Amino acid sequence: MQGVAVGRAVDLTVLKGYGDLIKELEEMFEIKGELSTRDKWAVVFTDDEGDMMLLGDDPWLEFCKMVKKILIYSSEEVKKMSTRYKFLASSLEDEGTIASFNSEHKSDT
Repeated sequence: MQGVAVGRAVDLTVLKGYGDLIKELEEMFEIKGELSTRDKWAVVFTDDEGDMMLLGDDPWLEFCKMVKKILIYSSEEVKKMSTRYKFLASSLEDEGTIASFNSEHKSDT
């Protein structure tokens, strides 16, 4: 999967939270169980201001309003990127928070 750019759409309005989104992405890319931990892969997103953050850093509804693109990177690549993106670096320090709310947004991955 690494190095492959794939454009897919995810309808966030049918998902109830980050857990559902992770499950959807794992099914979409046939990598079940590999995204729920950050051992091999990390899910990041860009927001409406172009900042890159780890998935789970914001409450679900806030995430749904600001997400523009969802990306899956190797955990190693995310560690390298954290030196370039201050928001991503602060996210790695906290290791993200998982929240579950209802969604009202659609995003492309």
